[in-house]
Amino acid sequence: MIALMSDAPPLFREVQPYRELPPFTLLIAAGTLFSWFLVIWAGLLGRPLGALEISRGVALAIGLPLGILLPLAYGRLHMLTEVFPDRVQVNNGMTGRLRFPLSDVVEVEVRTDDIRDDYNVRNVGTVKSTRIAYVVTSDDGVQLTLCDGRQVLIGSKDPQALHEAISAARRAAGQGKP
Repeated sequence: MIALMSDAPPLFREVQPYRELPPFTLLIAAGTLFSWFLVIWAGLLGRPLGALEISRGVALAIGLPLGILLPLAYGRLHMLTEVFPDRVQVNNGMTGRLRFPLSDVVEVEVRTDDIRDDYNVRNVGTVKSTRIAYVVTSDDGVQLTLCDGRQVLIGSKDPQALHEAISAARRAAGQGKP
């Protein structure tokens, strides 16, 4: 039955693009502009960057990939949260997929308060910390308490809908409150 559930469509799906974060947008714009400046100024025109003499090959090798990859990352990076009948899955766009089997979830709670003081907010990292939040555009979300004591906050623009989807999946699996 588990094999059948893993192929089921998600009960809940939310995409949070990183481009909605002002610091991310600023860094991408600055990095892209500098990359193309490096390509044109040092790579094509052969001029130094202040007192720094840089060869055309190095300028092109640094500037071209960054000038192309940064705008691509801007358009494509996002955090994807999905609730399946057997798991909650978060792809935060940087470190891959994080899977939390519903059988490991002890408690599900909506958090709409400011979580910055009591969570280790990460977009890049591992799940080895006991309290970790995966957020992009919102400090609100759903807190999962796992059977090993870890607490994970999954940020969401609509935390109530995420909570309802997880609770419904747990009830359907016979793990949650009726």
